[in-house]
Amino acid sequence: MNPLENFDTSHWKTDDKSWMKEREKQWPEIEQMLYALEMTKKGRGIVKRYFLKGSLPHWKKLHDWDRDSTVRHLNLLLFLYLHPCQDETVLRSLRDQFMEHPQALPGDRLGGFTLLFSIGQGHASSGGTRLVSTSELEKELPLAVSQLPDAPAPYAHCKIVDIHTSGHNERLFNLMLPDLSQDTVQLPVTRDTYFSRAPRYFPWDHEELPLRAFRFALYDLWTMGQWLAFPATSSKGYNDMIFQYERPLDLWYQDVAKSAAPEGKWLEPVLIGLYRIFQFDLDNEPDESPRTRFVRRMRALLTERQFSESFQALVKLAKNDGIAVRNPWSDEPKLRSRSLPH
Repeated sequence: MNPLENFDTSHWKTDDKSWMKEREKQWPEIEQMLYALEMTKKGRGIVKRYFLKGSLPHWKKLHDWDRDSTVRHLNLLLFLYLHPCQDETVLRSLRDQFMEHPQALPGDRLGGFTLLFSIGQGHASSGGTRLVSTSELEKELPLAVSQLPDAPAPYAHCKIVDIHTSGHNERLFNLMLPDLSQDTVQLPVTRDTYFSRAPRYFPWDHEELPLRAFRFALYDLWTMGQWLAFPATSSKGYNDMIFQYERPLDLWYQDVAKSAAPEGKWLEPVLIGLYRIFQFDLDNEPDESPRTRFVRRMRALLTERQFSESFQALVKLAKNDGIAVRNPWSDEPKLRSRSLPH
């Protein structure tokens, strides 16, 4: 049975003109983000119908279309984020239904995890925004050109698009990843959607796939440091950096706990990241700011939990002011040679 066959659309109040007007008002900002994330016009149209009316994609017709894209159309993240109901009991049930939907491609389900960390980590570390070409935007979303701010020089030919989930990164993480110890997932597949082998049974079978297409690494410390070094902004995406929250940071720890200290070209960015975490000036930061929350939590994790012996040596070096960085809070920090471990 298809768990979404009788999908409940009662949360979409399509007969309420005020409700529909508000949804239509919200859509342009969402579409701008999807465009900046490189979703096609066709994909955005599919998401729009879901956002406004609760219409689900025609999964069978789409199984061969744009299969390699991580933002094909309605993935798990967008399915939950754009649902009008905010009741977590309802959304948890919908999460399970979406994951058990046999006609959706594995990428439609698992791509949502990649997108969540792209928004909450990668884009957050660069201010929670993305630059898009004004000339290309004029072709795809002409009305957005006058609505979006210009990028500063030397990117004056671009517009700035906010990339965020309206402050819901932590909630979406908890909905999508209820069990941090789960590395793989049994996904239903059909003859059209199978990933690595044809199903043994009709109409569908299950395949075991990695829950995430990526694992975290010590190099993520560089990204975290970039976020701290970026000038504080009111951007929703910037202020919702996902590693300020306990469970996402626990997942990062699970992935890297046994990793040896990096070597060669990978060592410098990790040391700079550690430097920024331990040298960040909390005295001049609001007590409840996202950066304060992250730095306190990250310092505790780095100093109180068990890591590989070689990485713990780097943490000790950073904690004891043993790392020297030239222009540490600029766009081009440089590790001083005397800071390199011998």
